[in-house]
Amino acid sequence: MNDVERAISQIEDIRAQLAASTRFRGIAPKGSALTGVFACVVAIAQTLWPDTLAQDHLRYVAVWAVFTVASVTIVAIEAISISRALHGPIADTLLGAVSRQVLPFGGAGAVITFAICRFSPDAAWMLPGIWQILIALVGFSAQPNLPRNVVWPARWYFLSGSVVLGLAGSSGTLSPWMMGLPLAIGQFVVVLILRDSGERDGRA
Repeated sequence: MNDVERAISQIEDIRAQLAASTRFRGIAPKGSALTGVFACVVAIAQTLWPDTLAQDHLRYVAVWAVFTVASVTIVAIEAISISRALHGPIADTLLGAVSRQVLPFGGAGAVITFAICRFSPDAAWMLPGIWQILIALVGFSAQPNLPRNVVWPARWYFLSGSVVLGLAGSSGTLSPWMMGLPLAIGQFVVVLILRDSGERDGRA
């Protein structure tokens, strides 16, 4: 390794150390609020037009899968834009660190969803609860780089996912509000935490 390569390696190490000790500020209240409102809209739409949007478990899951992809896209675009504006030269390193914490759970959710829908569609009632528990695990995993109080919505999603699993398993049916209500409440709590964190940063 020559001097130039050594210097580049040292710079990358420094950026990684800075990223590890820097709170990620790429998640803003606006995107979280939008996904919460979107969850309510989807739940209302499934309630009003069940024959079209919640005809069976697979149709129900498909609608919420589209919601999930759209929500993740909104949050990701917002995170990339804000992070590069606020974190400067370590933005990409920080985005990579957060992505490595989040993507395994997203991949697990996709694999579980595909496997159940493809090979055991009668078990699709489990997916809303599993999704919420996976969201909770994302919050727990990314906590070191996010505001400390983000643990509260993570706990909420773990609790709501567990309750939804129990309700769906005992009744054998899926209500639109088994997804809509937990997501709306969870995202509203995230918004409050992010706004409080932003105000603290502004006073610092």
